[in-house]
Amino acid sequence: MSRPKKFVKRPAPVKSVETRSRKDAVARILGTKDITSSDYKYWNSVVNKVVETANLYGFSRAETPIVENFSLFKKSPRLKDIYYYQIGKTDKVGLRPDLTHGLTRFYLEQDLGVNPQPVKLFAIGPVFRHEARVQTGCYRQFNQFVLELFNESKPIGEALLIDIIYSIFKELQINVQVQINSVGSFECQKEFLNKFVKFYKDRSKKIKLCPECKKNLLKNPILLLDCEDPNCVEIRKEAPPITNFLSDESNNYFTRVLEYLDELNINYNFNPYLIKGLNYYTETIFEIWPVNEQGELDGKLSLGRGGRYNHFVEQLGGKATSLVGFAGGLERTVAKIKEKNLIFKKEENIIFLAQVSDQARIRGMALFEELYKLGFCVRQAFSIDNLRDQLEEAKKLNAKIILILGKKEISSETILYRDVELGVQEVITQKDLKDRLQKRFNKKS
Repeated sequence: MSRPKKFVKRPAPVKSVETRSRKDAVARILGTKDITSSDYKYWNSVVNKVVETANLYGFSRAETPIVENFSLFKKSPRLKDIYYYQIGKTDKVGLRPDLTHGLTRFYLEQDLGVNPQPVKLFAIGPVFRHEARVQTGCYRQFNQFVLELFNESKPIGEALLIDIIYSIFKELQINVQVQINSVGSFECQKEFLNKFVKFYKDRSKKIKLCPECKKNLLKNPILLLDCEDPNCVEIRKEAPPITNFLSDESNNYFTRVLEYLDELNINYNFNPYLIKGLNYYTETIFEIWPVNEQGELDGKLSLGRGGRYNHFVEQLGGKATSLVGFAGGLERTVAKIKEKNLIFKKEENIIFLAQVSDQARIRGMALFEELYKLGFCVRQAFSIDNLRDQLEEAKKLNAKIILILGKKEISSETILYRDVELGVQEVITQKDLKDRLQKRFNKKS
């Protein structure tokens, strides 16, 4: 009988210094992302385009602290996601979960409510959220670009903001679609939630729900609208949409928003099941989704979300102030343009476009975009109704050309052309405007 062979333990291979240093190094926290030097050309392209467009539409930039008093977030729908720590025995501070809270505090502390209204602010920077389940495209630290329009209560607020955001993505060569819905007033939402929960608690419906949705039905029923389980999707088709519970006032308001978007040729989809942040959003809510060349949704993550939250300023201690805003994700946007080469236009000769009626404002917004795409340095003040105040804005900008649209000009397809520098004013046809401006500024080039 042969003896068993003696087991000889082989020595472990010697690790290189590089290998050992990688293993021993402190790892990046899960849910965070490094921005490499090769990323920055894309990153800067997005940031520059946001700043350029925000400035173009008259938004002022503000930068608020990353750390805020924790009480600022006590009514935030993301309260459970906030990183916070104690200073001493009483002071509690939190890392901001978004930029809107800080900008609103800034608006109140700077007493911007006494300024000419509306007040347009934007910000760019990192935010922090305690994501329980980190997944692709969702981070614990990420960067937002945010635009906020304070004290604009009319549907033009949403239309203008969506048009700005749509233009940013279009300039970045990202095809997008606006998913849009109305969640009505708080009273509409309350009635909807009662009927919504009652629908799902029906035994014939509840028994078909997935285990996760059965839990959410007790904790947060609105999450049932996000479930992708086939059975839950089928049940959802029968659920009452929130639009069935809109008051006449909310319904008319939302209809007006959609009419503006139609006039502006914005690619949007009315999505009655888009419901986020009830008791936070009021009236209009929208998301920006990337689409492929066929116009189909591309991916499972939106590039940003916005809407109206008219009670927000009041909840933070201010007086009742209408507010509509948007928050976009920089990381997600950069991921969509990494293979794009972007060229940005710059001009010095300012053209100011003024309007004196709702109909003129709609045509003016379309004309504004046309002129901007042609490379002209065009400015506007669409949120201001009074012509004299608009002309004051043009004066502050030192505009060389002022274009004025009114009811008469709309019906006759003309425009009032005022050359401030040469002291000339005349009425010309809108179709001749492009050639006139090109000839005017080519002489100066």
